[in-house]
Amino acid sequence: MIKKTAVAFGALLLFCSGCAWLYETGAENGTDLSESELYVDDFSFTNQDEETVTNEDLEGDYWVANMVFSRCPSVCNVMSPNMSSLQADLEDEGLDTTLVSFTVDPEFDDPETLRSYGENYNADFAGWHFLTGYEQEDIEAIAQETFASVVEMDPDGNDIIHSTQFYLVDPNGQVIRQYDGMETDTEPIAEDIQAVQG
Repeated sequence: MIKKTAVAFGALLLFCSGCAWLYETGAENGTDLSESELYVDDFSFTNQDEETVTNEDLEGDYWVANMVFSRCPSVCNVMSPNMSSLQADLEDEGLDTTLVSFTVDPEFDDPETLRSYGENYNADFAGWHFLTGYEQEDIEAIAQETFASVVEMDPDGNDIIHSTQFYLVDPNGQVIRQYDGMETDTEPIAEDIQAVQG
């Protein structure tokens, strides 16, 4: 019995450490991804105003992406205020940088829901798109192929496991840096963006 308990406990520890990896918590702020050759694939999705947003609309400028969902019971409640803070920091620096939040729950998160969600975090929709209008497998593929991360249902609850990183995308659509989206001090990200825009 003791042996079985020890094995179960070890499996639990392994699972929990796996969750931490999937959520990518504690990652060093400002990790360089330029050698990873990660690029944004072509897309055409719908934002909170029921407008079509494509990857081509974002080309030629730096932009910041993350993944959230409106029913998120945990990490999004930290990430979205931090993204709002980043938007304010970028405005203070005079940087015209678009923010893009992909929902990982597209079946539930329609444009109206995402508009309400964004309003809860004082989003300036002129420069922040909350995207939906795709299938669950689409966002899982985007997470894996574009951001080298995971989107999957939590087997033990109503959560969806997804990255807590903010990703900086360059004018050519390459993902060049990632930042810890759980970090409340967003000024260093704004300063970094100002530096690369030079």
